[in-house]
Amino acid sequence: MARLSNHLILVSLIFTTTMATILAKEEGESLSDCGKYMGSCEKHFLHKLISHKHVPVSSECCYKLVQAGYSCYTRLTVYALQTNPKLKDANWTIVLDKNDKIFNKCDEITAPASDGFLSTCVEKIGTECGAQVFGKLIHNTNITKSCCDKLVKMGEYCHINMAKALIRTPQLRDVNATQFLKKTRRIFHHCTHLE
Repeated sequence: MARLSNHLILVSLIFTTTMATILAKEEGESLSDCGKYMGSCEKHFLHKLISHKHVPVSSECCYKLVQAGYSCYTRLTVYALQTNPKLKDANWTIVLDKNDKIFNKCDEITAPASDGFLSTCVEKIGTECGAQVFGKLIHNTNITKSCCDKLVKMGEYCHINMAKALIRTPQLRDVNATQFLKKTRRIFHHCTHLE
C-alpha cells in the first residue's frame, strides 16, 4: 500500500513539473521573467507556501500573481521546491496543492464581473469612448465631455469591473493594480463632476 502511495506521489510530481515546464515554455517566459512579474510578492507567496500559519495576501500581490499567470507562478514554486533549503523535505504534492489553492483564491479575489455583464458595459460605452477611457488610464490622454457622459451613464460598477478585467491581461503585467484601480475611480469621479 505504501509503495502505491509513493508511486502516485511520484507520478503526480512528474506530471505537475512537466505541465508547468511545458506551459511556461509555450508562453516563452524565463524563470527570471516570472520572478520579475511577481516582484516583491514572490517572497510573500513563498512564505505563504512554507508557513503553517494563516498568512494573509494583499490584493496587490493577488493581482501580481494573476498577472504573472498560473504557469509562471507554478514554475517559481517548483524552482523553490528544488532549491530552497526550507523546502528540502517538503512533500511536493502538498506544496503544489497549496500553490493551486493560493492561485485560485487570488483569481477569485481579483475576478471582474461575468463576461456577459462586461459585454453589456462595453455596449453601453461604445468603442470610441472605451478607447478614450483606456487612453486616459494608460497614457493620460483626454476624454471628451460626451464620453464622460457615457461613462457616467454606464456606471461606476461597470467601469471598475472593466478595469479589473484589463488588469488581468498579460499586457498590463507591469501596472500597479492598486494604483490602476484608484486612477479608474478618479477618472469616473472627474467625469461625474463635468455633468
